[in-house]
Amino acid sequence: MTPIRVRIAPSPTGFFHIGNAKTALINWLYARKTGGTFILRLEDTDTERSEAQYADIICEGLRWLGIDWDEGPAFGGEAERGALGPYRQSERREIHCREAQRLVDDAKAYRCFCTKEELDAERERAQAEKRPPRYSGKCRNLTAEQIAAMGDRPYSVRFRVPEGATVIEDLVQGSVRVENKEIDDFIIVKPNGDPVFHLAVVVDDGLMEITHVMRGDDHLTNAFRHVLLFNALGYKLPTFAHLPMVLDETGKKYSKRLHGANVLDWREDGYLPETIVNYLVLLGWTPEEEGRELFTRTELVEAFSLERLGKSAGKFDLKKLQWLNGQHIRMLSPEELRDKVLPILHKAGFDTSVKSQEWLTRMAAICQEKIPTLNEIVPYTDFFFVAPTAYDEKAVAKQWGKPYAAEHLASIIAAFEPISSWDHDTLKAAFEKLVADTGLALGQFVHPTRLALTGKSVGPGLFELTELLGKDESLNRLRAAAAFVRARGDAA
Repeated sequence: MTPIRVRIAPSPTGFFHIGNAKTALINWLYARKTGGTFILRLEDTDTERSEAQYADIICEGLRWLGIDWDEGPAFGGEAERGALGPYRQSERREIHCREAQRLVDDAKAYRCFCTKEELDAERERAQAEKRPPRYSGKCRNLTAEQIAAMGDRPYSVRFRVPEGATVIEDLVQGSVRVENKEIDDFIIVKPNGDPVFHLAVVVDDGLMEITHVMRGDDHLTNAFRHVLLFNALGYKLPTFAHLPMVLDETGKKYSKRLHGANVLDWREDGYLPETIVNYLVLLGWTPEEEGRELFTRTELVEAFSLERLGKSAGKFDLKKLQWLNGQHIRMLSPEELRDKVLPILHKAGFDTSVKSQEWLTRMAAICQEKIPTLNEIVPYTDFFFVAPTAYDEKAVAKQWGKPYAAEHLASIIAAFEPISSWDHDTLKAAFEKLVADTGLALGQFVHPTRLALTGKSVGPGLFELTELLGKDESLNRLRAAAAFVRARGDAA
């Protein structure tokens, strides 16, 4: 069996788009499932738009997602690796031009001396006559004498499209066919000597021995030209799989201007890379286990198969993504979660160095079942570092707007003051005793206490957070809340 070789070939002309990430993941998963080779190739021939900083962003995005490559360019501080490079398209120009000349020598391509003005005039005539603009073939059959007579006149190189039809057996799109007469003799080398994308990508895929070309379905129309070039150059034809695009929540193509189009936006928003990997794969692939949605990276590799790739475009669902992220957060160890949220707390201005690692781990653990994103750690824990200076207005009206609010807070303080073992179970027992003694519901004490300690109506479990705050701090905050309620009552 031929060893599997797949690739991702992004252009360093902008950020790492979410659609590129999905394509990279499909290729990476297949390589890892089959023991094949995953190749990274930078298509950086667009000199006007390609920038080194964008290449670094692609590298950062791939690394964040955990997509490692087996062959690739010098990139992100790593040396080039692989025997079939170079892996930057801009460094392969000589190879592309050599292969183009081979096509000319074999009469499978020809020199076209038509000027831009002539081609524009042809296009305008076609539009006026309401027919598809198509190259006339004016230079297709020039004789050697006619070519010699052109002297140093600039020329492009056009591929000589043969008669017949081109059929692609696509793993996703099925069998697709086009009559070759519908394809122009297309340019493969520009007058300035630069190879065109169609030639460069085919030469690179052919000489790098790519076995499967898996990319977005926006390239399906290009694929017919590519098959013609593969055959003309004598390369082994790869298997094609044109993958559906990622749509935004409105069902439109994911605009580059939309937040989230950049993969690293999701990192900034507090999502785990495991979540993005899990979710993006599900936008184009259906697991054999019906209804299953949650996968670790290892489980995805084990379950993945090309046969389960879907043809329909995947529509982005933020609620589902948030649910998945919450599930992946629950799968972390408390120590892993702690290490992920500490930088977020630092960025928010909180000094976590005053707390022990054991305390910080417990803090992360009591939030683990609650937070949908890592960034939510801030509103769920900020009160640990700074006592509340204000209270949620709606919660104040609901919890402290009754005549007996101050009395309830006083009873909570009285229940807490004699406690010597300040731990979850003892605190819970104190509340249960209050319920038994007063005949009131547990919520009559839990919600006012949470508001007093945190300034909020939601957060981690009350007994867990109270234990972590400590007795002195908890009592100080309860007394401050009681004074606030009394003052509020007096003002009324």
